[in-house]
Amino acid sequence: MDKVSDIGDLDEREVMESFRKMKRHVGIVYFMNPTRLDSYRNIDDPNYREPTNAEVSEVIETMIFIGHCKTDIARMLGLKTASKDKTKVLRKWCDGEPNDVSNIPHSSWVHLLVLSGKICLYNVVPEAGWTRE
Repeated sequence: MDKVSDIGDLDEREVMESFRKMKRHVGIVYFMNPTRLDSYRNIDDPNYREPTNAEVSEVIETMIFIGHCKTDIARMLGLKTASKDKTKVLRKWCDGEPNDVSNIPHSSWVHLLVLSGKICLYNVVPEAGWTRE
């Protein structure tokens, strides 16, 4: 396979759409995301607090801005529902008063933040003698 044109199963429109989404995502992660809310903190941080309905909605809107639809977001989070409406759970997490605490599970919240580019997870190698308190 010497040329890219030899790859027969690539859809050029699909590749370009993926590239467009990637450029938007990189722009949001590195240039448009100065906000660090307390709900974005690690759960072990004493300043951590549960996300509000408005914060969950805002992160989902960021995902939509990147180019994903709500059904894609539900799939990426691994949400399963008995109904045909795959976005039902997403709406449930955003329903209610904007400043009320959302009922989104912490693992789904962190996953949503990572997918949207709001946070990056990384492993830190502790210094010698470090102990968890």
